[in-house]
This record gives sequence, structure tokens and C-alpha cells, in this order.
Amino acid sequence: MSAKRNLLIGVGVGAVLGILFAPHKGSKTRKKIAQRGRELKGGWNNLKDSVNNTFAKTSDTVDDFLDESTQTVSYISSTVMEDGRTT
Repeated sequence: MSAKRNLLIGVGVGAVLGILFAPHKGSKTRKKIAQRGRELKGGWNNLKDSVNNTFAKTSDTVDDFLDESTQTVSYISSTVMEDGRTT
């Protein structure tokens, strides 16, 4: 029973001290929290866009590399085949 009583006293004291020493009114604090949430959302969206752009550029680079490699292999293959026919 004593533990419950102490817990209730602690919660009550904490609530009173929180109200007494709060830096801003509740409405102002809620506005600040909402603003910070919007900032974090904007930052998250920027990060997401940046990652998507990086992946898109990397994909384009890989596609270009594969196209060039395929052309090179085709050229080498046709050259070897022609050399084989002439000997």
C-alpha cells in the first residue's frame, strides 16, 4: 500500500512541478511540436527524394555500362568469328 501511495504522490508532485516550470503555454508547446513534426516530415521527404534520385542515376549508369559491354562483346565475338573463317 505504501508503494502505491508514494507513486501517486510522485506523480502529483511531478505534474505540479511540470506546470510550474513549463517554459511555454500548452498551446504554444503544441504548435512547436507540430512545427517540428512538419520539419521532420520535410526532411524525410528530401532524404527519400535524394535516395530515389541516386538509385535512378545508378540504374542509368549500370544500363549504359551493360549496353556498352554488350556492344564490345558482340564486336569481339564477330571479329573472332571472322578471323576463324579466314584461317
